[in-house]
Amino acid sequence: MPMWLDPARVERISALVTECGWLHGSPAGMDAVQQLLSDRRVSVMDAVLVTRELLGAGPAALGEAKGIVLSSPSRGVEHQRHAELVDSLLDAVDQVADVG
Repeated sequence: MPMWLDPARVERISALVTECGWLHGSPAGMDAVQQLLSDRRVSVMDAVLVTRELLGAGPAALGEAKGIVLSSPSRGVEHQRHAELVDSLLDAVDQVADVG
């Protein structure tokens, strides 16, 4: 778990990892994990951390976890907001490039 997280958050995330472990190993798999996290209103960032831990926390796990969380049907609103943010950032970079 990342060292920059406060202990209470680490504890909540660890509890979710433990709770979701059996679900991840079930036939419903990661889709069910994402639905549970969404139903509980777990933030996208915490859902990414939980998913990363379930994937084994290897070098590629963070990117894979982000993709899983943001592509989950239960996270449609968050995916849309993420896309809008990225578009806004790209527009801002383009504007700075045009000016400078």
